[in-house]
Amino acid sequence: MHRENISNHDRLEKLFEIVRRKREILILTHNNPDPDALASALTLKYIFRTLCNVESVIAYGGVVGRAENKAMIKNLKITIHPLTDITIKNFSVIALVDTQPGSGNNSLPKSILPSIIIDHHRPVRAKSRKSPFVDIRTDYGSTSTILAEYLKESNIHGIDRNVATALLYGIKSDTRDLGRGTNPQDLEAFLYLYPRVNFKVLSRIEHPALSREHFKTFEKAIKNAMIYKDVVVSDVDRIDNPDSLAEMADLLVRLEGINWSLCLGTFQDDIYFSVRTTKTRERADRIVQNMVRKIGSAGGHTMIAAGKVDHSFIHRNDHAATINTLISRFLKGIKREAFQGKNL
Repeated sequence: MHRENISNHDRLEKLFEIVRRKREILILTHNNPDPDALASALTLKYIFRTLCNVESVIAYGGVVGRAENKAMIKNLKITIHPLTDITIKNFSVIALVDTQPGSGNNSLPKSILPSIIIDHHRPVRAKSRKSPFVDIRTDYGSTSTILAEYLKESNIHGIDRNVATALLYGIKSDTRDLGRGTNPQDLEAFLYLYPRVNFKVLSRIEHPALSREHFKTFEKAIKNAMIYKDVVVSDVDRIDNPDSLAEMADLLVRLEGINWSLCLGTFQDDIYFSVRTTKTRERADRIVQNMVRKIGSAGGHTMIAAGKVDHSFIHRNDHAATINTLISRFLKGIKREAFQGKNL
């Protein structure tokens, strides 16, 4: 955990010093942004506009693929742009939310040090510590919790219901309805936001219409699933968005007798994967970091983690061999390498 012993009030003051009198701020999420990233970016933009009279542009790399995430952007009226449409040099202040420099899951050029970093993922990257403003709370279940605390401390009268709805969904999504990797602060933030939420809108976000491709991907994940004792592994091959791997890992770890799930897939020639575990004392983040040692990037939390192997490495090697390396390292990391895989 990287957190100075200062209050949220002092943090806001420091944050405002950085953005005050600036023309416009760039707020960048991780690639393929999830609800936690979207909510955190929306709230930071809202705080800057309301308290500092400074506008912001929210940008992302990758794609917004998951139906719930598209519904979130639509129903909460979140204005967000692909980073490819943004001229980064036009911004003197860049904020990274729900991600860090060097994590491998955002599209910020390596030569740029963001002025603001707000995140909750392990590990804390060395480059992050060099930023003028760093608030990384690895014991928190979501970055949305941190932003909710900022919002509460700011004493904004009549908080925008779309912002409150986004934050509550960000917390729900990243903590699996407060049942995974939470602490008292997550619950306190949830209770603070609850009376301010538009639940009709939240329902539309949580239960969107799903495409045929969505069900085809799940069919493939189940068909390709292999069981190793209490572990399920599924290589889904080509996918239309990396977000689907998290959904499939969440589904497969619910299989009776299963404690670990790993789902892998290829998107735009890169290999992505998601890991889930029911074991609260395990460290999924350490497992995925060992999986990509010298071949990619990864991070996460105790029970949820993810990673990526870049196509430049894959092209120098064999795609199938890279998949096998990831699976082998995963099974070895959780001490299940001795078991033979069986079809689900």
